[in-house]
Amino acid sequence: MNKPVIKTLYCSAALLSFAGMAQVNVQINGAEYNFAGNPRLAEVLAPVALQAKWYWPAATLYKLSSNTAQIQREQLLQTLVDIKTRYSGNTELQTVLASIERQVKAWRLAERVATQIDYDFARLREQMNPRFDNGSYLLKLPLRPQVVQVFGAVQREVAVTHQSSAPVSHYLPDIERSPLASDDEVILLQPDGSRLAVGVAYWNQQHIEAMPGAQLYIPFKTQLFSADLVLLNQQLEQLAMHRILP
Repeated sequence: MNKPVIKTLYCSAALLSFAGMAQVNVQINGAEYNFAGNPRLAEVLAPVALQAKWYWPAATLYKLSSNTAQIQREQLLQTLVDIKTRYSGNTELQTVLASIERQVKAWRLAERVATQIDYDFARLREQMNPRFDNGSYLLKLPLRPQVVQVFGAVQREVAVTHQSSAPVSHYLPDIERSPLASDDEVILLQPDGSRLAVGVAYWNQQHIEAMPGAQLYIPFKTQLFSADLVLLNQQLEQLAMHRILP
């Protein structure tokens, strides 16, 4: 085999090897980090973990190279169109659906990766130190949040001040709920990714606290317009888990 052929084969092999290398890009609080391999969580966190007193329960990881959240948003918006068309004569319902549409269109979204973000745990526990797949990511490391985000069957989406040791029901008097909102239950979406249905009526009230940075979804009464609002409740909850909060 002559030298030009050998050189061509070598270059081709090198290019194939480079093409097969992992590429991971992570944006962390405005800074960008690139990894040639597939890093584990502890390696990604290492440059920034000790820069501030991060509130780890509200730390979140999103996969920017996925369009899952955008697809879910389009499906939800279509559900709103369908319900508005079906009940075009119901002014009260039209008003609250228009509010929902404004809320959802304004959300910043990306697919949330379902993993707990904590530097100490990642260093000490292998099961909490996952390896990153190829792709682009956004990692949000917040200081302790001061608010709880409220959305859903409300006149407008609001951020209310977080109240330490207060049950979820304590937030409700300050919220302009729609007459179509559920009277006895709200959905608490904690920043760590957990979901809780919380009783808030006099007969089923539970003392469950919202964590700083939580979302509080005010659902629709499911006995009204039955299956349509059941689906809307489900889609709003699912989409809210992919929100990139301020």
